[in-house]
Amino acid sequence: MNNKSGKWVILFFCLILGITISLELKNVKERYLYAPLKEIHDYKIVLESEKQEIKKIKEVIREMNKKILAYENIKDDDGKLKYEMLDELKNQKAMAGFSELEGPGIILTVDDSKRDLFEGEDPNNVIVHDADVLNLVNDLKVAGSEAISINGQRIINTTELICAGHSIRINNQFFAQPFVIKAIGEPKTLEASLIAPGTYGALLKEFGLYIEVNTSSHINIPAYEEGLNVKYMKVIKEGE
Repeated sequence: MNNKSGKWVILFFCLILGITISLELKNVKERYLYAPLKEIHDYKIVLESEKQEIKKIKEVIREMNKKILAYENIKDDDGKLKYEMLDELKNQKAMAGFSELEGPGIILTVDDSKRDLFEGEDPNNVIVHDADVLNLVNDLKVAGSEAISINGQRIINTTELICAGHSIRINNQFFAQPFVIKAIGEPKTLEASLIAPGTYGALLKEFGLYIEVNTSSHINIPAYEEGLNVKYMKVIKEGE
């Protein structure tokens, strides 16, 4: 094979190799979906919230086991067990959301943006959605909030936030913007969880939504007043 023929063979194989690489790169791109930054942040917030919830549940289990052991060791000659149980019932009602609470915390107001849309912009970018409110609530939970309400509705573990047109259904009642979220906890920590750089609240503010956070030494959170719709679970009595 002369030098000229060898060069053509090398050129041919280089061309084939180039086409193969370009097709493979195209296939790689098609195998991956690019998620928007806001969506990635949403998943990150939910994941962190679930981790914190698991941590809290484990702590509650440890505390309950300690209390069970303490109750077993109480002699009820003077009725001490009765008062211990009544006090525990009061605490559990408060934590479950069935008692009105007060304490230091924050008041967060969220509303639709008043700015004009950019050319071709999705109008949903400037509207408060149920997912936005849920993410803000999750941020507050992660930051250690002990009680939360939205527009006067106590948030408990069975509360659903569901979009209904231009309103959100909370505890089977419908509310439109603005949404006023109150939370009891360490005020500065709760505030930072909503407005610090990289938080979901800061992201909403970048999109132009109205976000206002005020700290207070006295926040009142109402009790949950709706009934619990229990369909499937039941208490197992001892000996069954």
